Amino acid sequence: MNDNPEKKFDIKNEDLSPIGEDNEKLIQSKRAAPPRQRPAAGGNAVGAGGNAVRASGSGNAAGAAKGAAAGSAGGNAVRRPADSSPASQRRSAGGVNQGEAVPQSAARRRAPSAPPARGQGGSASAAHRNPKVPHAGDDDAIPVKIRRSAQPSRPSSPSEPVPSAPRGLRRTQNTAPQDLATRKSDAASLPVPAEKKKGVSLFSSKKNARRERKVEADKSASALSGAVMMSGIIKAIIYMVVVVVVAVFISIFVIKIGNDVFAFVKSDVAIDVTIPEDATVGDIAEILYGDGIIKYPSMFKLYASIKHEEGPFIAGSYTVSPSMSYDELRYAFKEHVATGTSWITIPEGYSCDEIIDLMVSNGIGERDKYIDVINNYDFDYWFIDELEQSGTKEGRSYRLEGYLFPDTYEFYNASSEEMVINKLLKRFNEVFVTDYKTKAAELGYSVDQILTIASLIEKEAGNASDYMYVSSVFHNRLNNPWNYPRLESDATVVYAIQIGTGKRPNTVSPEDLSYESPYNTYLHEGLMPGPITNPSASAIRYALYPASTSYYYFVTADTGVAYYASSRDEHQRNIELVKSINASMKNGETN
Repeated sequence: MNDNPEKKFDIKNEDLSPIGEDNEKLIQSKRAAPPRQRPAAGGNAVGAGGNAVRASGSGNAAGAAKGAAAGSAGGNAVRRPADSSPASQRRSAGGVNQGEAVPQSAARRRAPSAPPARGQGGSASAAHRNPKVPHAGDDDAIPVKIRRSAQPSRPSSPSEPVPSAPRGLRRTQNTAPQDLATRKSDAASLPVPAEKKKGVSLFSSKKNARRERKVEADKSASALSGAVMMSGIIKAIIYMVVVVVVAVFISIFVIKIGNDVFAFVKSDVAIDVTIPEDATVGDIAEILYGDGIIKYPSMFKLYASIKHEEGPFIAGSYTVSPSMSYDELRYAFKEHVATGTSWITIPEGYSCDEIIDLMVSNGIGERDKYIDVINNYDFDYWFIDELEQSGTKEGRSYRLEGYLFPDTYEFYNASSEEMVINKLLKRFNEVFVTDYKTKAAELGYSVDQILTIASLIEKEAGNASDYMYVSSVFHNRLNNPWNYPRLESDATVVYAIQIGTGKRPNTVSPEDLSYESPYNTYLHEGLMPGPITNPSASAIRYALYPASTSYYYFVTADTGVAYYASSRDEHQRNIELVKSINASMKNGETN
């Protein structure tokens, strides 16, 4: 029996047997429990083993064992706080219920140092006895079996709340603590997330997810970029195709227009047309279009406007042809002419004066008008544009000397001077091909200079077989101006006298060699101001492609044979030989 009713009983840490990982939580729960209440007045104190331990409200067997104490003989009961364990609900004021066994876990938690105390006429507290071992004073040692209710009991008083037990202490009945090996085996049997099995952290998983999303975005961007690039390529191809198609159509249109304007490739069939009184350019265009002479009347009117053509046009009947250019057509209706054509052959080597006299003698055009057209008319040819851009030399006789190509032509009897000259220029444009222009540039000469050399070849060579050798003599002198500054050609003296006096000399005397003229190559160095004749196709070709020789002199006998020399002494011997040949021929003719 405890003599000091004020003595408090407490359970220390060492009083508790270990129950696994939940031991620390149980200790903290007991420390936080409210203080025990004193026994009622006049009653005996319960022994150390009979004091009811204030549990944390847990419904486990340990709480039930500590709350079960033996009451005193006089029926005095210890006031206990409300316990929610099933064992406490079944206790009476006088002690524990018979037939109830204290669990082993609760028996291990009793205080070993406190001796059991007995009440007057009572028995020792069942909470501090081993239920399997009989004790003195007990007639029958029957193990006490405590049953746990499914739900904790409500507190006896509303003012006394029952603290909830820690989640770790809620164990099933008769469940012994597991050892470390068992817990490890149980933990190993639990399902492990896929990320942990592979050793990949959540952060790495998120990072991989972001990386995968970036890769997918890059793939999408790459696919989009490829689609955009392919679209751009397709657009570029379509654009190029459209440009090519448009260029082809424009080229075809330009070719057709050019052929209609200049009559490059058109029929030469003769067609009679009638021009009414006071016809305008528009009327002429419609008439020519209606008769099949031209294909584009609007272009005819535009071309006439550019040439400042306003008429007047003479009424009457005319014979024209689709092979006539716009220039020839607009000239054909300026005066009344008779129908019919004439074939005229212009000999190779004719000068402009000689060509004019030939045309006038055949009844086509007037001399003064020919001179004006040759020197002033605005013909649309590239070689004339080049000549005007480079500028004509002072003292030049005719602007178009050398460009009136000698050939056989059919002229309308009503042809104007412009029509005649244009026809000769058109033929020259056909002969002097693009390769000739390129070769002239390679030699360092203009087209006009090549024609000047060709005119010398045409006049000096007695036979076509001599063209290449005569050409080599002039090219050698032009390429060696320090030793041979002057060309010294008799043909230039003859031309100078002809344009100066109007008469052509048959022979050149020593006095004629001193005739003052810019065309006299015995007095002036280098080339003349321009051609002295209109050369043939052969002379033009060999002016561009001379023979490779060392000749600087030549002389031609009356027989047409030329003698070449590389030095002046050799040339003098050739001159004496030619004089002898010529004298022999005269004597033979007289005999």
